[in-house]
Amino acid sequence: MTATPETPASRPAPNGRDSLADSLRAGWRAMATDWWQSWVDVARSNALVSDLIAGLTVAAVALPLNVALAVASGLPPIAGLIAGAVGGGIAAAFGGARLQVSGPAAALSVMVLALAQRFGVTGVAAAAFLIGVVQIVLSLAQAGRLGKLVPESVLAGFTTGVGLKLLDSQIPEVLGFNYRVSEIAQMMHRPAWLHHVSWIAVVSGLFVAFLVSSTRHLKRFPAAIVGIGLVTAVSIYLHWDLERVGAVPANIPRPAFPLLPDERWIDLAAATFPLAILAAVESLLSARAIDRMTPEAQAHNPNLELFGQGLANMAVGLLQGMPVTGVIVRSGVNVQSGGRTRLAALVHGVLLATAVLLLGRTIAQVPLAALGGLLCVVGVRLVEVKTLIELARTERIEAAAFALTAVGTVTGHLVIGLVGGLALHAVHAWLHRHEHAERARLTSRREKGIRAVLGRDEAKARRPSPEMDAPGHQKWLAQIKDRAMVSASSFVHRQASVIGRVVMGDNVHIAAGSSVRADEGSPFFIGSNTNLQDGVVVHALKNKWVTVAGEDWAVYVGRNVSIAHNALVHGPCYIGDDTFVGFKAVVHDAVVGSHCYIGIGAVVVGVEVPDGRLVPHGTIVDSADAVARLPLVGAVHREFNEDVVEVNRGLVAAYRELEGGGEPERPRAPEAERRGPDWDQRWQPRRDPARF
Repeated sequence: MTATPETPASRPAPNGRDSLADSLRAGWRAMATDWWQSWVDVARSNALVSDLIAGLTVAAVALPLNVALAVASGLPPIAGLIAGAVGGGIAAAFGGARLQVSGPAAALSVMVLALAQRFGVTGVAAAAFLIGVVQIVLSLAQAGRLGKLVPESVLAGFTTGVGLKLLDSQIPEVLGFNYRVSEIAQMMHRPAWLHHVSWIAVVSGLFVAFLVSSTRHLKRFPAAIVGIGLVTAVSIYLHWDLERVGAVPANIPRPAFPLLPDERWIDLAAATFPLAILAAVESLLSARAIDRMTPEAQAHNPNLELFGQGLANMAVGLLQGMPVTGVIVRSGVNVQSGGRTRLAALVHGVLLATAVLLLGRTIAQVPLAALGGLLCVVGVRLVEVKTLIELARTERIEAAAFALTAVGTVTGHLVIGLVGGLALHAVHAWLHRHEHAERARLTSRREKGIRAVLGRDEAKARRPSPEMDAPGHQKWLAQIKDRAMVSASSFVHRQASVIGRVVMGDNVHIAAGSSVRADEGSPFFIGSNTNLQDGVVVHALKNKWVTVAGEDWAVYVGRNVSIAHNALVHGPCYIGDDTFVGFKAVVHDAVVGSHCYIGIGAVVVGVEVPDGRLVPHGTIVDSADAVARLPLVGAVHREFNEDVVEVNRGLVAAYRELEGGGEPERPRAPEAERRGPDWDQRWQPRRDPARF
C-alpha cells in the first residue's frame, strides 16, 4: 500500500494542550535569546567606564539602605548586605531588565518583619528561597503579565501603608527611645516624655534626613552614605552614647538550606505566598518604570526578569539573607548615573560584596538613629497622598480601595486589606467596563499611530450647519485643485498656501501668509466659520491621527474656532468648537475641548484638555498635572472668540464679493479633477448635488 502525503487540510488540528506547550516553548526560547543578546550587547558596548561609574554610585546609595532595611525588618545587618550583594548580582546577571537594580525593598519590609517575628532569621531565609521558587514557576509559566493585573489604587495603598508603618517604627529610633508613635500621640499633653528623648540621636537622624532630602536634585551625589558616614565618624570621635548596628561578620556565609521544624513549613508557605506575589509585581512595575525612563533602550522581558529574580532569591535564601526585588529608587539612580548595560548593576553587587569583606567593622559602628533618619525619608516618599486626593476627585471607589489596602497594611491585616482593595477595584471595573473597553481600544489604536478617538458629538463641524443663514450667492463645498475641498462660501487668500487633502466647511477664512500643509500628515479638516489669521501654520506628523466619528484626521479643527496670528497647530491634534488659540501659541499632539481659550504664547503638547478650560498666557501644559491646574474659561473669553468669529465671517463675505466683482476668477481645476479624490468617496454620496 502506498502512503499518501499528509496535506495541511488532512493534518489533525493541534489540541489545546499542544498549543499551550508550543506557546511555552516559544516563550522560553525568547527568554534565552534575550538573555544571550543582552550579554552580546555588553561585549560590543563601549560603555565600560559609564557602567563602572554608575555601579559605584548605586552601591554607595544601596549600602546604607540595605543595612537600614535589614535592621528595620528585625534581621542582622549582614542579611541586608548579602541580599544586595549576592541577590543584586545574580538578578543583574540573569534578569530581563538590563538596567534594573535589585536588593531589599522598603515596600516589603513590614511583611519581612512579620515573618522574622514569627519564624526567626532562618524562617526569613526559608521564605526567600520559597519566593524564588514561586518566581521561577511564574517565569516558566510565562506569567510575566502579572505586573499589569495589580491596579494602581491597590499598589499605591499598599506602599502608603508600608510608608506609615516604616515611620511608626523609625521615628522612635530617631528620638532614641522605645515609645511607639501612637503612644507619643497619647502623651502629647504630658511633655514629661521629652526627658526620655536622646537629643544626640535626634541630631544624628535629622542631619541624615536633611542631607538626603536637600540634595535629592543632585542625581549622582550619594547623600545617604555621605550623611551616615559623617554621623558615624563624628559620633565615634566624640564618644557619643548611641545605639549602633552591632557586629557584622566580615565574610559571606557558606550556602546551606534553611532548616525549620516540619510542621512550620505549611504556615511559612501560607505567609510567604502573598509576599512572593508582591515581590514579583514590584520587580515588574519597577522594570516598566525603567522602560519609560529609557525609551531608546530595549524593553524588558518580564518572564526573564522573574526568572532572574527567582534565582536571586533562592541564592539569598541559601546564604541566610532576606528577600530581594527590583527597586525603582536604585534603578533610577543607575539610569541617571549613566548606566547603559546590565554590567552596571552587576558592578553594584560586586562592590557590595567587597564592602561585606572589608568594611564590617565600620558598618558595625553606624548609629541606628542615622539609619532611622534615612528610613524616615524613604517612608515619607512611600506615602502617596497626592494619588489618594486624585482618586478621591475622579474615581471614588478606587480611592476606597486605596484606603482599605492602606489601613489593612498599617493594622497588620495585610491579606484582608489586599483582598478588599482588589474586590473594590473589581466592582469599579465592572461599573465602568464600557469606558475601560474604550480606553483599551484607544490604547491599541495609539500603538498604530492614532492620537485620540472621539465620538460623533465632537464631529458636528464635519457637516454643513443647516441652521446657518447662508448668503444667497453661496455654493457649498466646491472643490478646487490640489485635492483640497473648500466650501464656495470660504475664502483662502492668494498669499496663503493650502496643500494636500484639506476639507473646509462654510465661511472659513484662511488669511494671508498662512500655511495649511497636509503634505506629510493627512488629511485635515477645518470646520465652518473658523478663521486662520496671518502667519498661522497647520502641519502634522505622518501616520498620526485623531479619530473623529470613525474617520481619521491628522488635524481636526471644529466650528467657530479662531487661530490667531503666527500660531502653530501641529498634528496629530483635535481642537473643539468655539475655541480660541492665541497669538504665537503652539498646539501639538493634543486634544483641546470645545469652548477653550489658549492664551498668547501658550504651549499645549501631548495632553487632553477638557471642555471650557483657560490656558493662561505663556503657560506650558505638557502633563496631566498641568491640565488639572487649568481654570475654567470665563464669559469674557467666550465673548472675545465670538466677536473674532463674527468679524472674520464679515471679512470672508467682503473678500468673496471683492473677488467676484473686480478681480479675475481663479483658474478652476478640470472637471474630472473636481469630482473629488477617492479618499472621501464615503462622504460624497451624502451631499446634495443640487447645491454644487
